[in-house]
Amino acid sequence: MEKVDYLIVGQGIAGSLLAYELEQAGRRVLVLNEEKDNTSSNKAAGIYNPITGRKLVKTWLADELFPGLEGYYLGLEQTLGAHFIYPMPIYRPFFNFEEQNDWSVKASEAEYAPFVKELRAKSMQLPGVIDPVGGLVLALCGYVNLPVMLRHLKKYFLDKGAYRAEVFQYDQMTINEREVTYKDIVAEKVIFCEGPMAVNNPYWGWLPFKLVKGEILEIDSPLPTDLILNRGVFVLPKNGHFSVGSTYDHAQLDYEPSESGIKNLKDRLGKLYQGEYAVVSESAGVRPATFDRRPLIGFHQDLPRIGIFNGFGTKGVSLVPYFARQLVNYLNGDGVIIPEVNVSRAIK
Repeated sequence: MEKVDYLIVGQGIAGSLLAYELEQAGRRVLVLNEEKDNTSSNKAAGIYNPITGRKLVKTWLADELFPGLEGYYLGLEQTLGAHFIYPMPIYRPFFNFEEQNDWSVKASEAEYAPFVKELRAKSMQLPGVIDPVGGLVLALCGYVNLPVMLRHLKKYFLDKGAYRAEVFQYDQMTINEREVTYKDIVAEKVIFCEGPMAVNNPYWGWLPFKLVKGEILEIDSPLPTDLILNRGVFVLPKNGHFSVGSTYDHAQLDYEPSESGIKNLKDRLGKLYQGEYAVVSESAGVRPATFDRRPLIGFHQDLPRIGIFNGFGTKGVSLVPYFARQLVNYLNGDGVIIPEVNVSRAIK
């Protein structure tokens, strides 16, 4: 029997970074992963952005998350000998002069100043971009190339003998007061990080997940490659093309681009950019969103050796490092799982 402290099920961004943080804390881990291409992490744009939404407000926990976020991924790059983080400003064109006036005040306030790189009162004159009254250039943002990062983390775990490619079989697991046994593995705890597949988990399938399908266009365009556009859609320079996304569909949860979804993307893109472009490809993925847009972290009320670390939605790049460390501290007896993310909030 192979003995480990933690068995981690799933090697998306959640499972990978949690396993990495546990290993860095001196705990023995084993990652079990069903290898497939259409995972939510592999399909995600990987953008991190402190100012979001139509109303341009600070994202949840922005003050705690963003000051050290790029340093975290840069340190991980050094450990893995890879390059996958791309700090890059995000340009958010204003809708009208009223919004411009509001931000001329907010941009200098202590609450927002760290996240504002520049306020543009006039158009940036980017060919084809619709920004007649200027916009907001954001700081502490960019994207992480998740497929590259996950590929190198997989190698990291493989080199340590801490990775197996297999489909987890729930009926092969037995649980008692002291440990969990799965096939030839004995673990102190099992933590499920399965993304949208959690809805099929017999221990966690009852949780109020609200899965969402997102579709993305890949285009060729003469747009600048050192800037992310974001208004109605994001336009992200990545892998030699531009990713345009995303849609939000809670009904049709498949991995095939839809005619209506792609049309929706093109219509929204047309409100931001009226220059020439050529469609390179179309893709779709399913994100593990939740009923209240907060992650689900913690342990089963009746089976305390069974945990979950999931539900990060579109903000995994910014949220997962913070909460992976929080969970590791909790497991080491040196912290708590905050109520906003604790899975206990979902228990009726």
